[in-house]
Amino acid sequence: MSETTPIPKPIIKIKADPEIIRIVGKKGGEVSLQDINLRFIMATMWWEGDPQLETFFQILELTIKRALQEVHPHEKMVIDYSYTANDILEDASEIMVEIENIEADGEVLEVEGDIIVLSGNDSRGFFKKLTAFRRKVKETVHREI
Repeated sequence: MSETTPIPKPIIKIKADPEIIRIVGKKGGEVSLQDINLRFIMATMWWEGDPQLETFFQILELTIKRALQEVHPHEKMVIDYSYTANDILEDASEIMVEIENIEADGEVLEVEGDIIVLSGNDSRGFFKKLTAFRRKVKETVHREI
């Protein structure tokens, strides 16, 4: 009687708090921890004048790929996510990112903690807050890295 050991599937875990987003790649006994320091990243982008949201998404995508690459080597990663802002992007005080799908070389991964909420000070006036639902932004993103 031969027993086959199940092949462990890779898992991506995401845990976010106001200062750090922790990305964990896990497969079997192997673990990769990657952190994104939000305060440092946002301050650097502001100082350099970089487009903040685009740069943040690029850093997030590459950090997920790095965490996965360390435990599950692959050529191509596909990531699908959507983000919702509570106003136009220039005025938004909260942006919610939802990871919908991650694939590595065609293999669908399990994703735990798939929602990241970025929030900041809301300096909009009363009427701008009241009418923000009309300007709410929802975008879907598909990337191959």
